Parts: sequence; C-alpha cells; structure tokens
Amino acid sequence: MGFSGGKLPLAAALRCRVRYFTDGAVLGGQRYVDEFFESKREHFGSRRRDGGRRMRRADWGELRVLRDIQADVIYVKE
Repeated sequence: MGFSGGKLPLAAALRCRVRYFTDGAVLGGQRYVDEFFESKREHFGSRRRDGGRRMRRADWGELRVLRDIQADVIYVKE
C-alpha cells in the first residue's frame, strides 16, 4: 500500500477500515445522502442544512456520509 501526499489511495483506504460503512450511517453520492437526510429531516437539528459530509483521510472521490466522523478513521502503524 503506497501513500501519496500523506493520504491512502481509495482502494487501500477501503481495505484498511470499514468505519465509514458502519458509523457514517448512510454512504453514497452527495445527492443520495441529501435525499435520505431530507426524508429524515425531523431527526436532525435546525442548523443542519444538508446531509452529505466529506469523508476524511483518503481520496474518497465523490463518496459522502451522513454522519461526520470526527476521530481518525484510518490508523497506520509506524
């Protein structure tokens, strides 16, 4: 697994951790996650404007999650 600019490539990141698949609640493109968010709007605070959140620590492309995971998602042993 090679690193590029301090980030794991998408394929390597997907193999390393599946946390976004479980803790992220909904995984998909911005439009998909936003549609889910709107269908469950009553479960979120009034300040929240949209559903899709960028995924951190790797080049995830256009994938988004419903829940913004604050803690490190990928742990790398040195």
